[in-house]
Amino acid sequence: MIFAIGKEIKLENKMFYMFFILNILFSQEYKIQFSHIPIGQGTTTKDSIKIVNSIGGAVSKDISSDSFAVGSGFFNATQSLLAESPVISDFDFSGIIEKNGDPAVLSATIYDLNGISEANLYLQIGGSSEELIFPMSRVSSSIYEVLIPDSLIGPNNFRARIVGVDNMSYSTTSDYFSTQIQLSNSELTMKNKYSAYPDGIEKEEWKLMSWPSQVKNTTLAFSELDDGHVFYAWEPVKESYSIANQIKKGQAYWFRHSYKETVLFQEDTSFALPLNEFVIELEKGWNLIGNPFSFPVTFSSDTSVSPPIAYGLLGIGKGWSSPQNVLLPWNGYAVYTGERATMTLLPFEEQDTSFARVASSGDWYLNIKLESKNQINHSTVLGRRKHASNGAGIFDAPMFPGIEKNISIAMDLDGSTGFKYIRDIRSLDDFNGVWNLRINDLGDEFMISSNQMGPFPEGLQVGLVNINERKVLLNFLDHKEMIQNNKNSVYDLKVIAGDQEYVKSMSQEILSSIPEEFSLGQNYPNPFNPITQMEYSLPQSSKVVISIYNVLGQEIKTLINKEQDYGYHSVSWDGTDRLGKSVASGVYFTQMRSDGFSQSKKMLLLK
Repeated sequence: MIFAIGKEIKLENKMFYMFFILNILFSQEYKIQFSHIPIGQGTTTKDSIKIVNSIGGAVSKDISSDSFAVGSGFFNATQSLLAESPVISDFDFSGIIEKNGDPAVLSATIYDLNGISEANLYLQIGGSSEELIFPMSRVSSSIYEVLIPDSLIGPNNFRARIVGVDNMSYSTTSDYFSTQIQLSNSELTMKNKYSAYPDGIEKEEWKLMSWPSQVKNTTLAFSELDDGHVFYAWEPVKESYSIANQIKKGQAYWFRHSYKETVLFQEDTSFALPLNEFVIELEKGWNLIGNPFSFPVTFSSDTSVSPPIAYGLLGIGKGWSSPQNVLLPWNGYAVYTGERATMTLLPFEEQDTSFARVASSGDWYLNIKLESKNQINHSTVLGRRKHASNGAGIFDAPMFPGIEKNISIAMDLDGSTGFKYIRDIRSLDDFNGVWNLRINDLGDEFMISSNQMGPFPEGLQVGLVNINERKVLLNFLDHKEMIQNNKNSVYDLKVIAGDQEYVKSMSQEILSSIPEEFSLGQNYPNPFNPITQMEYSLPQSSKVVISIYNVLGQEIKTLINKEQDYGYHSVSWDGTDRLGKSVASGVYFTQMRSDGFSQSKKMLLLK
């Protein structure tokens, strides 16, 4: 009897046949096991066959022997000798692959005593979901090679794996592997089909950009438009901008130029990165990041990291985008984290990085969008999530200190932080709540809308109260609000989220708290000595100036000169001038000015 296992084993011992017949009679079972012990890169020190019977009797012999003896038990000759998969080793890319017009040679050692029936290279280009299959050729012994066409070697790079199959149909798949590619001249360019700026960057336009790949010449111009252009980097620790002089992988920079022609970046000496996970270290606060790959990638991050936002993305206008789930090459992004954290870029992983991925626990998010004729701001997000706080916490985010002025919308977290936040995420402990919003730097007309990010809890309704126009939109999710600006410096809105009854009743309560007009009340007491008080009302947030004048029209003292929220207010005067000295008895006037409104009240000081 001969078993094909790479070598012939001749069973010449007559005792074998005797035991074989006896074992059939006794119906005992034998299993034949093959052992292959690899050492190093595909070599072996021992190959053996072990025959084990049903009662534990066994014999083990080196495969180089001509024969072996078998103890008692049933011998099942139909059992496979080679129930082990091929061994794959010695992956060889010979270091960096050079883009030079020639194919790249990939070799590997694929070993199996039963012989290899086929070996294939599975190759996946960066940015593609498909794998290309290339048969590998045996060149000697257990060495297999494959040629990768030059047309597949480029800025997007590739990853590859090997699948070997033996003559018993057992297979082995290697891990994916990738290496750097040295690109040819001008191959790394903004004209890339995935680029955020395929047509380049126009004159006097601030853009947030980054570089894909490993740029060999990392030097940036160290000047402030002296030679026509400038790069600025954000320093999270210092919370300030500085002129950038070096390109770093995974970082983004503000760029502007004053050249006549559109600037289109390209690199002559660069390296496409291996297609492995790329980790970006984030400092607490705002960070500017970029995608170091030449194709879009997803990401994963720590829970404290807010999704990245982009500036002026794909020609949608000046201003900040909605939170992004995919990072484009050549573009830059702003990312906020409440504590030091990491973001991992995933060149091939299909992951849901949106807010919806945590909504199953009851979390919910609402994206507020603001658009005027030439500007946008889609970055504001409110909502609730598990482990969030009702004050400033790690899931909230202040406004980003952008490099140019544009329309903005912000929130006051708890009524005391000022309107400085673009992200207000609160605890799940409450179902009902009110978020205060303020719009700055208004155009003549703008549109406000909302976008539900992931599922909402059952029964949740969202309403919008327009403070300036005393209007209520009970179903903000399904409607947009067009607002005509009457040259106000700020515009106040309130978002109400909760059950239907709460949204309705709170909307009415807020409306009733808004004065119908600007007014200045009569001081009291009047006559007074030494202090009097005046009440005034603001139907909308505005700058207010309240001053005291004498009968000659001379200004004695300014009591109020600042922006104030809408509502009912009061101020007192203690009968002193701007130097703190008491004024004489007599007639004085209080004057209030605000957004074109002016009113005066007469009062009498008696000593």
